[in-house]
Amino acid sequence: MMPPVTYRYIVDPEDARATLAAFLDQPVIGLDTETFWNPSTRQNQLSLLQLAAPTGEVVVVDALTTSIEQARTLIERPEAMMAAHNARFDEGVLQAAGFAVAGLVDTLRLARRALTLHSFSLASVSEHILGIPLDKTQQRSDWLRRPLSRIQLDYAALDAVIALRVFEELAARLREEGRFEAELRRAKLGPRTDPREPRESRRTRKPELQLRPLTPDERRLAETLRLWRKARADRERLPLYMIFPDKTIDHLAIERPRSLDDLAAIFGLGPARVAKFGPELLAVLQT
Repeated sequence: MMPPVTYRYIVDPEDARATLAAFLDQPVIGLDTETFWNPSTRQNQLSLLQLAAPTGEVVVVDALTTSIEQARTLIERPEAMMAAHNARFDEGVLQAAGFAVAGLVDTLRLARRALTLHSFSLASVSEHILGIPLDKTQQRSDWLRRPLSRIQLDYAALDAVIALRVFEELAARLREEGRFEAELRRAKLGPRTDPREPRESRRTRKPELQLRPLTPDERRLAETLRLWRKARADRERLPLYMIFPDKTIDHLAIERPRSLDDLAAIFGLGPARVAKFGPELLAVLQT
């Protein structure tokens, strides 16, 4: 088990400016974000920005009470390598907050190239290579409310630390195999200024996914998911496959993901679909 994380919770703009300046010289930074759904914009909105440095410095910056503008130099600096799991999601959140994001490295991509696992969620990767199980219950808590609870802040800080440690462990393994530089280039997020640009091909990301036959319980859950999909498709006036394909339903029924991170490892669920449908899907999966 990992000892409790020591971190600073920053709510003052001047404190943010001085603290974040110290991160500019770090060789790599663990990054994570916490968000809430804004129905007026139909987007996930930034609530917290969490950063962890190899020196042990960990900060949780409150984007609603602090001027998050203080983080612009760091977030937009290509030399500031920032490791995040399922980094496209964090990139989208930061872009929606007005940042031209640079320097993000996706540990989800690294994990898929370095490990052989059934699930590549942060919780699964952390337990596999660090021996640290993660409780993702707080991921679905209310990140809009203020004040945030100590449990929420502890959870947020830990995810940034785990993102950093996962990157360091994967980097060490890939260096031993002589593959680190090549895989790092693949894991770095390229520019995507047009939000309509297609996400990474699902076929490329999961080329050999073969699902076993469903058990009776899984078939019942799959039918519940199909009913939910039809209701959502009717509401949005979309064909069923535009919500997600049948294979996604079977994969959900088998895996029964419990967090948004777990959903990111499901066939057919990219960052946009996880952001849009994730909370509703998790509720259905728990019925």
